[in-house]
Amino acid sequence: MRKLRTFALSLIMLSFVSCNPIEYDMFGTIEGTVLDYGTNKPLEYVSVQLSPGGKNMTTSYDGKFIFEELDANQYSLTVQKNDYETNMKTVNVIASETSSVTITMKKKNY
Repeated sequence: MRKLRTFALSLIMLSFVSCNPIEYDMFGTIEGTVLDYGTNKPLEYVSVQLSPGGKNMTTSYDGKFIFEELDANQYSLTVQKNDYETNMKTVNVIASETSSVTITMKKKNY
């Protein structure tokens, strides 16, 4: 009888443990700033494309952008703005971490 009670108690305890799984953050983040190469000032309204993933966004007034909930992987960021040369940077995303990047853009010579 005592063995049966111990076994039943063990099953109950095991069910509580299995109902509360530990969640690990499997995703990372890329945050960045786009600056003018000559003046080092932030560039607003820059198109930022993330590959793989196909996500796009535009920088804010202070040149900042952020891509969240990304799988751990290597990504390419391509930045484009009228009157500036297109630039690309590679970033490694690690789960549970934020990767910071600064990208500069040169004005086109006409």
